[in-house]
Amino acid sequence: MSVNIAVVNSPEEATSVVARNRIVCFVDDELSAAALRKGLEGSNISIKRGTIRHAIRMLETDTDLLALVTDISGIDDPFTELERLAGVCPPDVRVALIGESREITFYRALMELGLTEYLPRPITRDMVLDQLRPKLLGELAPGPTDRGGHVISICGAQGGAGATSIAINLALQLAETTKAKVALLDLHLQGGETAVMLGVQPGPGLRIALENPMRADTLFLERAAIEVNERVCLISADEELDAQLDITEAGVRHVLGLLRQRFNYIVVDVPVPFPPSIHPVITLSRHVLVLLEAEVTGLRNAHALRTAVTNIAGKDRVFTLLNRANRAGGLPRAAIVKALGAEPDMVVPDLGKGMTQAVNLGIPALKHVSGLRRHLAPIVREITGLGAERKGRLRRLLGL
Repeated sequence: MSVNIAVVNSPEEATSVVARNRIVCFVDDELSAAALRKGLEGSNISIKRGTIRHAIRMLETDTDLLALVTDISGIDDPFTELERLAGVCPPDVRVALIGESREITFYRALMELGLTEYLPRPITRDMVLDQLRPKLLGELAPGPTDRGGHVISICGAQGGAGATSIAINLALQLAETTKAKVALLDLHLQGGETAVMLGVQPGPGLRIALENPMRADTLFLERAAIEVNERVCLISADEELDAQLDITEAGVRHVLGLLRQRFNYIVVDVPVPFPPSIHPVITLSRHVLVLLEAEVTGLRNAHALRTAVTNIAGKDRVFTLLNRANRAGGLPRAAIVKALGAEPDMVVPDLGKGMTQAVNLGIPALKHVSGLRRHLAPIVREITGLGAERKGRLRRLLGL
């Protein structure tokens, strides 16, 4: 983790910097605690009694830390617990394990999942000094590997197709299902609807960060983020319609980089057509959902959007989401399949007037629209890898 701040201007900033350099250890024996205390002496270390299960519970509410060291001794299936840990642990937190196994195959399996280090018990001060301390307290700048939160882009093929509503409720359900930290980024800086739908008022922070990345550090972005709930934050803007914006590609990359350090998932409401400055969002997305309704304009634009995404990032990222699928007056399913050349990858039916009422009330539709959660569940499964082979899912959740 990297925190590059030249001047600390307030107690609030100082507290955040200290928290972000915290190393939290969960161990179940005094020998391990003593070895960690001595080997990591001088760092901002906190040693607690417990195992990986206690660490998971902590991370559900407290993720402001640099590194986590936790014990898996006595755990019958450590990979199941690692799967749970990966769902709540931010991608930039370094994770080291202590356990009983000395098998090299076990060590390699852990390293392939993106863990920082594994030490077999009994651990000593010298083991911590030589093997663990350099990896936890060494160079903190991000390495060249692409580790970070999973970016999901939502692109509406036509106005009013419901892209923003899907983005909001998908972000909330991702957090609810995985217990992970989720950022909701609305890149419609003028006329964006995300904040309105959530009943909040954004500030100027996002525009400043996108226009001048040199002014945007982690703390700056935190001030721009609005907490939707304990796991979901909204980053949006509400600029005047006649404002002359100068969004830069560097600014977009920097904002995404900051978000990917602190959040497991970043759901982006992307403006269409894509200006060149937005291309990094598509390039970094693992899933690009092209959302349309059963109308002629939606089908035409969806084809063009899919082509644009493929040209930027490759066709394996693109998924077609048919929204309000059974809406009265819409094109029949057979016509949609013929125009798309295949069945839509994802389908959400028309769920009635409750969706519109939610917008007018400024509350998420997920809270009171019957069926929405059930229809978003397959999309969440696709994004998180639920049901996929365990190792592949763990690698995705750990940001590999």
